[in-house]
Amino acid sequence: METLTTGLNTFTGWLLLASLKSSPLIIALLLAQYGLKKYLPASARHSLWLSVFICLSIPFGWEISINKNTTDLFIPPNLTSPAIQQPGSAPENNSSEAQSTMIAENSPLIVDTRQPINVHALLSYAWIVVFFCLSAITLWQVQRFNRIKKNAIKANDQQEKLLQTSKNKLEINKAIPLLYSHQIQSPLTFGLFKPVIILPVDIEQQLTQAQLNHVLLHELGHIQRNDILWNWLAYWTTLLHWFNPLVWYASRRMKADMEIACDAKVLAHLSQQDRNDYGLTLINVSQLSSKSPRLSHSLGILENHRELKNRLIMIKEFTTMTLKKSLVFGLVFSAFAAVSLAQPNAKQNETNNIAASNSNSRMTLAEFAKRAEKDLKTPVLVGNALSDVSIPVSITETPLDYGQLLSQLKINELTAYKSSGYIQIIAARDARWLAIPTVEKGKKYFDDEYVTDSIKLEKTCAGSILATLRPLVPQYGHLTTMESANMLIISDFYSNTVRVKAMVKMLEDNTPEKVDCTERNSAARQTPTPEKK
Repeated sequence: METLTTGLNTFTGWLLLASLKSSPLIIALLLAQYGLKKYLPASARHSLWLSVFICLSIPFGWEISINKNTTDLFIPPNLTSPAIQQPGSAPENNSSEAQSTMIAENSPLIVDTRQPINVHALLSYAWIVVFFCLSAITLWQVQRFNRIKKNAIKANDQQEKLLQTSKNKLEINKAIPLLYSHQIQSPLTFGLFKPVIILPVDIEQQLTQAQLNHVLLHELGHIQRNDILWNWLAYWTTLLHWFNPLVWYASRRMKADMEIACDAKVLAHLSQQDRNDYGLTLINVSQLSSKSPRLSHSLGILENHRELKNRLIMIKEFTTMTLKKSLVFGLVFSAFAAVSLAQPNAKQNETNNIAASNSNSRMTLAEFAKRAEKDLKTPVLVGNALSDVSIPVSITETPLDYGQLLSQLKINELTAYKSSGYIQIIAARDARWLAIPTVEKGKKYFDDEYVTDSIKLEKTCAGSILATLRPLVPQYGHLTTMESANMLIISDFYSNTVRVKAMVKMLEDNTPEKVDCTERNSAARQTPTPEKK
């Protein structure tokens, strides 16, 4: 048992070290992607994430020296020798315990076998419990998807012909089953060794044949790029480092970049007009139901609606890999790979003792408001209906700013607004009825600030695109039209209003000529669009 504990402590110690080592690497990679986005195509940005998962999963590499005086977290503390005491006796001098501990002949011995609590061992056991729970959930999900695959319907001859056309375009020769299921509402690709494409049974009623062809090209692109394998490896690496939220974020960003890279692969086989149509396909797929069962390592054409904006931007700015871009990618990847393989010298103590720098806990909204009031130096008010609500918060020694206050409220479906020298905390669902800010040109807003904005349309009619945009606005948001001015009015968090405006711009850019909205607006005024509830 002691050997097992020591081995587990050593392994979890290495995991903690690798996780700490990867954190600045993840941040540096995100900055590099942002700074070099003009020089790194989609496939290159996705490939950079390989260096992070090398850092998180490979326990060997070139050694670097670490301060010898750092506290050793990764070697279990030596067990102290049991102290032998005689009843009623006490050491006469602290500096000479060995001499002062006298044992009388024939007197009974008492052996003190008490050991100090090994915190590292407790944390190691906590890690393994959570890891096995997450693994069990994953296996349950796999079995669930195996049942969906088993009960799915095989494609008919016409559908198989469409699949074969898509395979020919990507030059794929191996057999890939195409199935249809009543249990899903959006397309997905599943299966590590024998991948299958599963589509909703009614997808042909919701998409045109050209759009269905785009969906198949995307799913085949995932298979051709071996994305399922890399997604599995990233997934299990993330489970190993479940305690590090930055690793979860890196995994999510990697998957988003994987989708964009797959889009780029499909675009390389399409004409310019087909590329524009591909973007419209993504928008139409985004309107499909999102209630399908999801598996963290399955792949679909639209994994995350929040990433739709970035994918549409990539489609608009799509370029192929050039020699210059290849050289930039090679240099950047080599640098990150070299850093990812850096390992501390095993003969030295490996890191400083980690103290909890923040407190993640729950408190009532009234208590949180008092803390925010202290940090912001502004009165923070909470209504009686919300004051006793308990919410999870993250409090650090650094004072909260207004943006952090909004972010912590947002995850609890709350928000705040400034009015007459105070800050009022309210439920997000009530925000649109209160004095929330109206977006002004040139003024900066926090991403999680609830605002009202207007979008003037130049080519398209407000009423005609309202149904397309509604799925992008949450239930606590509000989206309506002002037909007489051909405008959209939106109330939502600022980050989402920016996203909706980008979507509108994309739709306008893909409208070949201005549409006359006079007759449509007249009809719309006679039958007003019901407000979303």
